[in-house]
Amino acid sequence: MTILLAIAPLLFVLFWSSGFIAAKIAVPFAEPCTFLFLRFCLVVIALLPFVVFAKSRPTAREFSATLVAGGLMQGLYLSCVVWSIYLGLPAGVVALTVSLHPITTALLSSVALGERIRPLGWLGFVLGIVGALLVLWPKLDVGLDDLPLAALGLCVAAFPFMSSGTVIQKGLAPGMPPLSATCIQNAGGCIVTGVGALLLETRIVAWSPLMVASLLWQTAIVSIGAVALLMLMLRSRGASRAASVFFLVPAASAALAYLVLGEQLEPIQVAGMVVVTLAVALINLKLGGDRAALVR
Repeated sequence: MTILLAIAPLLFVLFWSSGFIAAKIAVPFAEPCTFLFLRFCLVVIALLPFVVFAKSRPTAREFSATLVAGGLMQGLYLSCVVWSIYLGLPAGVVALTVSLHPITTALLSSVALGERIRPLGWLGFVLGIVGALLVLWPKLDVGLDDLPLAALGLCVAAFPFMSSGTVIQKGLAPGMPPLSATCIQNAGGCIVTGVGALLLETRIVAWSPLMVASLLWQTAIVSIGAVALLMLMLRSRGASRAASVFFLVPAASAALAYLVLGEQLEPIQVAGMVVVTLAVALINLKLGGDRAALVR
């Protein structure tokens, strides 16, 4: 478990970042809420035994808090992100906008959970935004007049959903086992995306090998693997520290796009990768003398 805790941030970033590439593959085959609903349902089916046959089942408070957190973090957050891309918002703008949520998570955590963030920790959050901007700079070649306002509004609405869901999960159900929490969170996502698909979409799916591959990858690697790792980090770290790893997602996505899709990697992006790595290190650094964390 100690080794898993040590490598959890790296694995989470790799798993979560791969979801953006898999999502691009799935876009032509299904509308956003419909695809997410299918993905969340598969997760619930796969992980339900970890809830039903667990030695200690969640209390009513833990279950309801995790369900609400999942509706926010999985359902509303991901629906807003995927719909903003579906409506034509450039991927670089989407990635930069949602990378702001560690800041809102830190602010909410300090108020709602009493997490204290030292000055170097706040410097890390600022550097995280700067680093993400550098990584995404080559993809931000779009004027404000060209941005679809509805899509931009959806994207801006996404990161408070993630932040509030993170704080609810940490504050009201911090002891939930990661796989049980992942199952219940995805059940919350099912409710939100199911309603969204019924009200907003045609619910038509063009099944193909690529569609199935993308669905299975996002189910197993992103919705189970990455989310379970996030639940583990929330359980063992503060909400602010757990959220800080999202600063690394644009950098990892750019690296994966370079390796998998052959996209160009600019020197400014490499510089941004260095900055976000430093940022996350500052946020999670422990001071030598009293072992007090910069975020605690």
